[in-house]
Amino acid sequence: MTFEARTERQAGATIVTFTGDLDIASEADATASLEAALDGAGLLVADLRELDFLDSTGVRVLLTADLQAREQGVRFGVARGDGMVRRLFEVTRIDQRFPVVDDPAELTGGEPPPPSDAAQ
Repeated sequence: MTFEARTERQAGATIVTFTGDLDIASEADATASLEAALDGAGLLVADLRELDFLDSTGVRVLLTADLQAREQGVRFGVARGDGMVRRLFEVTRIDQRFPVVDDPAELTGGEPPPPSDAAQ
């Protein structure tokens, strides 16, 4: 599946939403998106809820983003996805490194966005 990163800024928080597969093929794009999102952010959230696949390369991307955020005084957190993404987080216990939540609003204090398939 094609990888995509979308960035949304809201009141000091920056949310980078990933879709598709976060693996070695998308590592550079994911890293660049997170690095760019750090600029001016007080909080950086990697939203993985739309990912279909995440491997150890993707975990490394997240750990690197956390380190860079700490160096810049930015809080970092992750909205985890379901299925194998959730399982990888449970196995690696990555939630001991940074906050891992079900929805970015848990970190930003904002209202959760409507489901993407909601009728207009």
